[in-house]
Amino acid sequence: MLFNPRFGSVGLVLGLVAVMVLAMTTVPSFAEKPIRIGMIDCYSGGAAAYTKPALTAWKMVIDEFNAKGGLNGRTIELVIRDDKFKPDEALSHARELVLKENVDFLAGTINSASGLAVSEYAKQKKKLFIIHVSRSDRITGEKGHRYVFRGCPSADIEGLAGGEFAASMPFKKWYVIGEDYEYGHSIADNFWKGLTKNKPDVEKIGEAWPKVGETDYSPYMTALAATKPDAVYVAFGASGILAFSKQAKLFGLTDKFPLFAFAFADSTTPMVLKSDMPTGIYGGSNYLWYYPDTPENKGFVAKYLEYTTKLGEPDKYPSGVGVFAGYCCAKFLTEAIVKAGTTDTEKVVAAMEGLTIDTPIGKIKMRACDHQAETPTFWGKIVQVEGFPFPVIKDVVTTLPNKTMPSCEEVAEARKKAK
Repeated sequence: MLFNPRFGSVGLVLGLVAVMVLAMTTVPSFAEKPIRIGMIDCYSGGAAAYTKPALTAWKMVIDEFNAKGGLNGRTIELVIRDDKFKPDEALSHARELVLKENVDFLAGTINSASGLAVSEYAKQKKKLFIIHVSRSDRITGEKGHRYVFRGCPSADIEGLAGGEFAASMPFKKWYVIGEDYEYGHSIADNFWKGLTKNKPDVEKIGEAWPKVGETDYSPYMTALAATKPDAVYVAFGASGILAFSKQAKLFGLTDKFPLFAFAFADSTTPMVLKSDMPTGIYGGSNYLWYYPDTPENKGFVAKYLEYTTKLGEPDKYPSGVGVFAGYCCAKFLTEAIVKAGTTDTEKVVAAMEGLTIDTPIGKIKMRACDHQAETPTFWGKIVQVEGFPFPVIKDVVTTLPNKTMPSCEEVAEARKKAK
């Protein structure tokens, strides 16, 4: 600004005041930094069939949050990293996101081993980490802590429910086959615990544990068939369940023996397998797009279809493992941020403890003592039903979380012993 002798020092002062006022009124818009969530997950390989829909659900909730003005004008942005289903890469990404990207929160994962690795780092850095797919019961059980939350079911919630469901049937001789990693063993152990608790006379006549990443399961299926079990429990995670299901049908395994697996009932499985989807098997899920048949659930399905259509990837049948889990976690975190009125970690942690969210299948609470969402599970026989685009559970059996979740006292004792 040039000095004008007509106005002298008064004009200069007024001019400077005007500049200062302008600066003061414009600074906030530049100073309001976005809320950053570091998302770590596997977006390559077989697991992507579940993780990409989960990410889409996160984006749907975040878009709604941002459209409402965010937190006092602060909107959310995701900083996404692919761990390629490798725990060491997940941990490396967590460090980079916290130390270099300065994220406010961490989220993910699908690999339970990755979830445990990132959880331990989050504990060290006192950074809130919310898990949307990883199921290992150790995450919110013996390895749980103040800074880790899980918005999807744990392996004990799902496995015990599956075991109880299977116990109502006449099968006594069982064979277990699963992927040799954290989730595979966790879900199998809990299924067996639920089965033996409700049917003590069952017998495990064999088991096999292919390594993660194996592509040919025929040798394992041959060994399995030779034992002639009454039924088979399949403990595969997202990295292998689709490949195993396809090969099991081609091998004729699904025609010879009743197969049980949690992910069989998830909509992702038949949508990916198409004509290779076996029927007559038993499966479960934490969400079914067709059940319960309520206005709330129908509304959610329509809302998700509208959102994905706008993205150019219409999805009529939102999954439980992916979409519903991502949706619930995003709701828990955004509502906790609003409740806390800040992104301060300690205050958001306190706000999320005991928080209850509305979902298309009813209210779900984040239990304060272990940071595990109290989620129901659905099991049943998967068959082709007239009017449905692919095989579904015809008669749904619902297990409420209070029947399968460990008590707060049990969780506290497990954590004490683990130290």
